[in-house]
Amino acid sequence: MTLAPGAAELDESRQLAFDLEQKPIGKPTAEAVDLLIQATFDKHQPGLSLPPVRVSGRMRRTLGSYMPSRKQIAISSRLLAMGDENDIREVVLHEVAHAIVHARWGEKPSAHGREFRAICGEIGAKPRRYVDVTTEKWQSQTRFLSKCGHCKVLIARKKRMRSVRCVCGLKLYPRSWRAVAPAENGEPGDWVML
Repeated sequence: MTLAPGAAELDESRQLAFDLEQKPIGKPTAEAVDLLIQATFDKHQPGLSLPPVRVSGRMRRTLGSYMPSRKQIAISSRLLAMGDENDIREVVLHEVAHAIVHARWGEKPSAHGREFRAICGEIGAKPRRYVDVTTEKWQSQTRFLSKCGHCKVLIARKKRMRSVRCVCGLKLYPRSWRAVAPAENGEPGDWVML
């Protein structure tokens, strides 16, 4: 994490600023998720393939979903950024079970009915309506970034605020905040966009 020029005088717990040129921020990749999905299809439903998984930054209450009309699985960017491997695997297998049920029986079966539970048992997923993922610590790790229009420094806060003061002294009224979280596999100070 690099503090902006002039930030040395400020209390670090109050003001954090990031230089975009030094630390690029990007969405987590979903290549491993696509590989897990295809490996599960190859073993349990040969011939079925879906478009690449969609990583969604808008999913806040749901960690994953399967859309039969598009035949596509969507995964929350928060899950990929902050979830551990077991959490990601459970959510992905839950959505894969929905895709296999849709491929075998069409629209007839209920979302989490007998057919869904049978497929979950077949692929090794827990046959429940929900996936038990602990997300309490995620909120404490999430930060919100806004960019100063004057000095172009990113300002980080624990919550979205109506107004903030930049290290350059300018008072800002941000129209939007971007949610970020610490990168799991990166160096300290590396962040991924949610």
